[in-house]
Amino acid sequence: MEITQEQYKTDLQLAKAQQTNMNANTYANTMIGNQGKQNLVEWELDFKPELEDIERLLRCDILVRDKDGEHWEKNPDSSRIFFNEMGVSDLIRNIIIIVNKGKALSFYDHDEINSRVRQIKHEIRVLIYNNYEDYGMDNDYKMNNYSFIVLSIGSIVEDVYRRAMNGETHKGLAEQRLVTQSDSVNQAQYQMPQVNNISNKHWYNPMSWKK
Repeated sequence: MEITQEQYKTDLQLAKAQQTNMNANTYANTMIGNQGKQNLVEWELDFKPELEDIERLLRCDILVRDKDGEHWEKNPDSSRIFFNEMGVSDLIRNIIIIVNKGKALSFYDHDEINSRVRQIKHEIRVLIYNNYEDYGMDNDYKMNNYSFIVLSIGSIVEDVYRRAMNGETHKGLAEQRLVTQSDSVNQAQYQMPQVNNISNKHWYNPMSWKK
């Protein structure tokens, strides 16, 4: 039995539709999966929020709540700002060397992390103490917050170093790369699925054109 022109068009449209849907789903799943992985990697190694928190602390910015939500603004009271521009610049410049992806991707054990964080806190304390006049710490309010400033910065630095505990962040990223590479290989080996269930008779199968 010969296939009709109408059956030919129907089978062709069904085959194209099924292939298009399959490709679209595969692409979407791949993009969503890779995007999630990429976001995780970026989050692990992005220390911009931590540095912004430290800068807001040093500048004593104030959190304002209004009809538009919450946002940070410059403190209008200079007597309540811990450091001048020199102090903020010096501290941020030194902290950037300490808080970066190289530290998070290192390999430290528990004792080494504690030792490094303790040393960093000490150096920050000494830096501020030796330069407190140049940094604009000129009243009791600022000096009374001295210890808390060191404690807060030290806590953020410690969190960064904790990511490097036994090289966990580096190992996690290495495993993620292997998974991503494996997904890419699997996609390259993708084969077009069979569509034998479209019809008992198919235009692309001559054996189905006759009984």
